[in-house]
Amino acid sequence: MRVSLKLIYLFYFAYLGFCIAPTKLVRNKIKSWLLDASEYDFTDIKEGIRLHLNESPFEPPQFIVDAVKMYLSKGNRYQHPELLNRYRELAAEYSKVEPENIYPSVGADGSIRAIFYNLVEPGDTIVTNYPSYSMYSVYSSVRGTKVIKVNLKEDSEWWKENIDDLLVQAEKAELVIIDDPNNPTGSPMLNGKRELIGQLAENTKGFVVIDEAYYEFGGYTASPYIYDYPNVLVVRTLSKAFSLASYRLGYMIANEEIVKSLMKSSTPFDIPLPSLIAGITALENSSYIKDVINTISRNREILYQGLKNLNLKVYKSITNFLLIKDNRNLQEMLMRHGIAIRKLYDNFYRITVGTEEQCRMVIDKLGEELENSNSK
Repeated sequence: MRVSLKLIYLFYFAYLGFCIAPTKLVRNKIKSWLLDASEYDFTDIKEGIRLHLNESPFEPPQFIVDAVKMYLSKGNRYQHPELLNRYRELAAEYSKVEPENIYPSVGADGSIRAIFYNLVEPGDTIVTNYPSYSMYSVYSSVRGTKVIKVNLKEDSEWWKENIDDLLVQAEKAELVIIDDPNNPTGSPMLNGKRELIGQLAENTKGFVVIDEAYYEFGGYTASPYIYDYPNVLVVRTLSKAFSLASYRLGYMIANEEIVKSLMKSSTPFDIPLPSLIAGITALENSSYIKDVINTISRNREILYQGLKNLNLKVYKSITNFLLIKDNRNLQEMLMRHGIAIRKLYDNFYRITVGTEEQCRMVIDKLGEELENSNSK
């Protein structure tokens, strides 16, 4: 039996319509802002030197690894809520607040996510710095909020907060979120100054979030002000100075009522058992981070001076990374030697401070590449 070409086309397009229609139907059910939202964008490497994600170059102390191993065989059971309470108690003691002021989370991102999903609504106005941690924009777009970015001011070797503009924009904001120290510039923003934080808290329509992911390196904090300004929230992580990035541990310091409300949207089982044990053990023995901080600070100065000697525009930092401005492809140059750094935007690059050997390797290899490019 011969089938006409016209009939084949009819069947074909009918089949296409059958396949496409359900997809369109599903898309119509998804909120428009979620369909159009941006996502966290980064590239990773399987081998080489990782200086692109602001990780600690040092492994967790063996006593933490040993403590975690002791609990791995208990993975068939949900962890007892007492473990979460212990983590909250230790985080509170470390932060000089009460356990009721601690919201435990899966990394600092878990706290930030809880804020965006529970304390703001689609259409709300969010104010943040530019540049700043990229996940603020990601969560803003996923939640369908309006974002106002306050440009930081470049000042020689540092970047500064535009306080006047920030205060003006805060008046219309349901949420102001500031990473302090700032990522990716490495500069202090509000510097833990009570007057500035209080003024911002009073000016803001909603909440003020101070992201202190690099608190241990900066050494200042806004945490004492949660009692005077109940709309101030402080977010921290154990990923950086505690060397526990993959364990995904963080916490928020906030007014008791805020913590109590946010806890309703989580369970005692959200943080995996191995991570809880790692966090408890780390906070019970937190003195080890002094060596991590001192070593990274010393290596940061080596890297800073070495990059300056290469005639690169490099900014000072109080964190575990440095920001460079250059119109050449520094990322590609270093990747040729198996060294990954983060390319940001407008000729900006961020380099994590690694071990002394890694820092010297960056200086040497980048020096070779720049010399070769200049001789062409």
